[in-house]
Amino acid sequence: MKLNVTVELDWLGEDESLDEAVKKQIINGVVKKISDDVIRSAKYEAEKQVQERVNALVDSTYEEFLNGKVTLTDRWGDPTEKDVSIKELIKKRCDNWLTEKVDKSGNPNRDSWGSNQTRMQYFIDQQIEKQTKQMSEQIVKKVNDEMKKFITDSLKNSIGEKLVKEIGIEDLLKKVTR
Repeated sequence: MKLNVTVELDWLGEDESLDEAVKKQIINGVVKKISDDVIRSAKYEAEKQVQERVNALVDSTYEEFLNGKVTLTDRWGDPTEKDVSIKELIKKRCDNWLTEKVDKSGNPNRDSWGSNQTRMQYFIDQQIEKQTKQMSEQIVKKVNDEMKKFITDSLKNSIGEKLVKEIGIEDLLKKVTR
């Protein structure tokens, strides 16, 4: 068997050999692969460093903002409190919100009558009510299940004993065992 292979090498330069062309292609492929890996690795590291730097900058800016001092004024611009930190203002607002008087629905109690509980007490009462309801439902379900089981077992035993007497199985058993 004879096999003829014809290859056209139009892409080869006149002064270039096949070995040199293949070698050049292999080198270019390896260089491209390595450079892609290096670029991907460098990009990942750069993103990581930028993210760390941004997080640190945001944290420091946030801390600076919270610890910054401000002067509170009334609606005419007269100072009411001087050199108060934002952090203290937030705490004060939260405390006021939690200790604000609310009605039975948890809405601010603007009237002098009605429920006289704080919002915190309202939240606590709501959780206690929810937990108590869940627990009582579980207990009632368990008691009902136990009662059904007891009644069912008692009826089965009672009916079984009466059926045995009515049919006379005891007499039959005595006769068979003799």
